[in-house]
Amino acid sequence: MDITRRCDYACRILRAAYRNGDSYVSVSDIAEVEDIPYAFARSIQHDLVKGGLIKTVRGARGGLALNCDPTKTTLLDVLEAVQGPVSVALCSVDPGFCAKQESCAYNKLWQGADALLNEYFSSITLKELIDQGASHPVVEAAMARAPEGHRPICAALDVARGKARASAARKDVCDPCA
Repeated sequence: MDITRRCDYACRILRAAYRNGDSYVSVSDIAEVEDIPYAFARSIQHDLVKGGLIKTVRGARGGLALNCDPTKTTLLDVLEAVQGPVSVALCSVDPGFCAKQESCAYNKLWQGADALLNEYFSSITLKELIDQGASHPVVEAAMARAPEGHRPICAALDVARGKARASAARKDVCDPCA
């Protein structure tokens, strides 16, 4: 699972909408201020509208504004709106991906990792993300548990991502099950 540039930009777009209050702000203004390529910002805007996180109005006084409660909308909601389900392995979100899913020794491991990630991302609201960022208590606690000089869970995610990508060409079985 990667936190893509798309998700990072989505957070920036939502931050701009949040800071603009009830007023509409143009995508081109956000793209310029946040240093996001305009076409990419427009594409992300569509995902955020579809996910119910922002609303848009066309015209000279149009633009986008928040359409969600930032105290209840979580980082998980944002991730899922722009990237889909949060998962470290395809077999944990697509029941038909692996023919050996039921007997696989690793499937529950990947599901457990998914549960931890979902819990982590759902514990941070949009308002907290914008107001506190890296100083959020959940983020600080995760960083405190990480070995010095190591980004939390990245090694495990890289392994899971590599396995999922390597097996993507083989729809019948995932690598750990082979």
